Amino acid sequence: MVADFTPLQAGLLVSVAALGSLPTAILGGAFLHVIGLRFLIAGGMAVGSLSILVATYGISHGFGWLILGLALMGAGVGGCMSVASTAIMGNAPVHRAGMASSVEEVSYEFGSLFAVTILGSLLAYLYTINVVLPEDASALARDSMAAAIEIAGAEGESLRAAANMAFDSAYTTVMYVAAGVLALGSLVTALLLRAYGPGSESSSYQTGH
Repeated sequence: MVADFTPLQAGLLVSVAALGSLPTAILGGAFLHVIGLRFLIAGGMAVGSLSILVATYGISHGFGWLILGLALMGAGVGGCMSVASTAIMGNAPVHRAGMASSVEEVSYEFGSLFAVTILGSLLAYLYTINVVLPEDASALARDSMAAAIEIAGAEGESLRAAANMAFDSAYTTVMYVAAGVLALGSLVTALLLRAYGPGSESSSYQTGH
């Protein structure tokens, strides 16, 4: 809505992240026994954190930076997620493989739901408290970006500009929060997976036993 993209254009832009994940997802599994879990999972999160900063920078400094950030995001997440399942299933007893698979799926879905709920609510809250409405603008424009754009058609471009500015500010803040969470996750994962380096005897998936 802010950049005036059509749904098709927005979808094509987001697909850059999916394309970026393809090579690292394949190569991550192929070189897992050499690189190890710690580097791929913690490193993938670290790249994901950096990619958010690059993409956020691209919002105001050029479309190329945004595309680069999305590609890096896909690369980091692809390398991380491709081996996370192996890490879970490879370290679960055979008779509890079904339980491990269920916990993995529930954790993934819960994480997605939690992120959408918390970050989405934070975005809406920051937009509401930051938007500066023209004196003659309807108070309904404070509710959401969509409402502001709809009202702007009748009340003028000054309202649309104010809504865009507030949304950009809120969105940037939320992206920084997401980058911080990924960076923290990378650090915690690196510490917890110290015993799972290349050739580690504590990791059954690497020895093939």
